[in-house]
Amino acid sequence: MEIDIIREIKKISLNNKHRFYFIAKYIIDHITEIPKITITDLAKVTFSSPSTINRFTKSLDLSGYKELVHIIKYFNYTLVDSDKLAKQDSESNILYQRYHDVLNSIQDTFNLFVAQEDLATQVVSKLRNAKRINIFAVGGTYNLARDFQEKLLRMGFNAVSSNNFHDGYFLVKQTNKDTVNMFISYSGETKDLIKLASICKENNSQVVTISKKSNNTLGRLADFKLEISSNDPIVRIVSLTNRLALIFCLDMILYKLLFTDFEHYKDLLQKTALNKF
Repeated sequence: MEIDIIREIKKISLNNKHRFYFIAKYIIDHITEIPKITITDLAKVTFSSPSTINRFTKSLDLSGYKELVHIIKYFNYTLVDSDKLAKQDSESNILYQRYHDVLNSIQDTFNLFVAQEDLATQVVSKLRNAKRINIFAVGGTYNLARDFQEKLLRMGFNAVSSNNFHDGYFLVKQTNKDTVNMFISYSGETKDLIKLASICKENNSQVVTISKKSNNTLGRLADFKLEISSNDPIVRIVSLTNRLALIFCLDMILYKLLFTDFEHYKDLLQKTALNKF
């Protein structure tokens, strides 16, 4: 994600022994000017060369200087936007800030999903071949799990959802290699879900997790770990951006599933559409 790249550059700029120290420090000190200068210009002011700049971008897992400029433009836009919002009254500030939080979260989750597309394809293949799909979540996130389950049911899958540890325990004790168990938790640290996922592993049953991009406990138990944006505000009064990121990720899985046999699933969805009363 963009902010992670900026953080890494900042980290390098604070280490005067790092081989890219001068480049990183110049970028951080002149971050609003970088999109206006060429790679040759940056090489001159940092007493390096274009090839060294390219090596610096490669060390950040970027394709080159153009991608670095794109990330800095995005970062600068966010900064300017935040400055404007700070000048507005508190209610408007909150509304607009939440709006941009949501946009950034969806964009970051989309980027992550594209980066994990091969993994998502494997998950879809496992879902298609599963004899049963168990979906676990707790709290408000369970509403997303329930919605996902209902869509799978409409597409002809044997899917069950649970937000209760005892019911979940009964389900996971009956799992086997033909069962796919999906655990949805933004933090990846929900204790009851960790216990249930551990039992699945004991039964050699497949575990799919969807959680924020972090080294979390649920993810370490997963056979397939899908990640969403962790671009949530420091103070979360209402869990909005993370829920929307989870919905977006689940919908992307459904779309990939739908297009594995579009005509078949389209026919099932039409047959199971509720009539208007």
